[in-house]
Amino acid sequence: MRESIWTLYTLAVLLQRVLAWEHLEGKELETTLGARDRTLVASEINEINPPAGIDTCHFSREHTQALEPEWAALQKQNQEDVYVSIDCSQDAKLCQKYNVRSCPTIRLYKQDGSYTSYRGPRKTQPIKSFVQRQSRPVVSYVNDQSMLSFQTSDDITFIGHFGPSEKQIKEDFTKLAKQYHDRFSFAIADYTLPKVLVECFNNVDETSLSATSNDVASPGALQDFIFSCSTPLIPEMTRRNEIDFFQSGKSIVYFFAHSQQKKDAFVSDIRPLAKKYDEYLHFVTIDAKEYADAAKLMGLKEGRTGLSVQNPNNGDIFPYAKKEAISAAVVEAFLVDIIQGKVKPWRGEEPHQQGHDEL
Repeated sequence: MRESIWTLYTLAVLLQRVLAWEHLEGKELETTLGARDRTLVASEINEINPPAGIDTCHFSREHTQALEPEWAALQKQNQEDVYVSIDCSQDAKLCQKYNVRSCPTIRLYKQDGSYTSYRGPRKTQPIKSFVQRQSRPVVSYVNDQSMLSFQTSDDITFIGHFGPSEKQIKEDFTKLAKQYHDRFSFAIADYTLPKVLVECFNNVDETSLSATSNDVASPGALQDFIFSCSTPLIPEMTRRNEIDFFQSGKSIVYFFAHSQQKKDAFVSDIRPLAKKYDEYLHFVTIDAKEYADAAKLMGLKEGRTGLSVQNPNNGDIFPYAKKEAISAAVVEAFLVDIIQGKVKPWRGEEPHQQGHDEL
């Protein structure tokens, strides 16, 4: 049976017009969607006060500018699709017709009008992976020959090995696959493994986890397993998730940066160190501009790139103050100095700042 044709409808409500995008009106959009197999549509609001029915977007100008190169990269990488945009502030009825009620919203539409929402970051590779993911079944079926290729087919993949006695867990696995199909890829193997019921492969952090029947037998355990494997090794801390880090009991290594490029470079460089100390430390990145107040509380200068370590259990804070540029080797040496007592906790004096903020 012929597969349904998908259309990606991307909503990113922006505070200022991105001049590289050429906006279509309603009839033009409908003609474009009907003429092509895939059409990537970005809709923006070109006014601070959005039209009725569209909630206020909290995108900063930096986020607005950051979206444009990601959009251009998508255009360059995939020549098969058409990329257009619409302006909700100029055509509010069009956005209301597509049930756009908040921002940002990303949706992948089928020809029948149904859609799957995209909840990931507005970056080239995650959006591209999302589109590719939707071309696969909600649950794939793999064997010895196809399992390895499936393991590496997405950023995060899950494979279930269910015997006759795991019928209920298999049903739960399928339900969760439907729920998280927009973010991860799921498969069921045609054979069982000794003691292993579900496997997860996090290809971003190059980690893997496995669970037995006992591990996922209790209510919610299988969903917890999915969360555990899919949580980034070095996440970005926000107001929403900060409490999770404080409650873990681990010390926290903060990296404040004012650009996504710096944060990405830090994550790439520090990932092996984060794996090494995962039992004892949380490594996180933070937007230095948006959370300038937090940087100051961690003994760093506001709005600048910097690194600081905090022990939530006793409140001790250790800002990195040396001149060497931040790197995995430098951070590890700093951590060892803290453990050995060579670095004293910061007591609220003038905020520190290392001499070099590049990686």
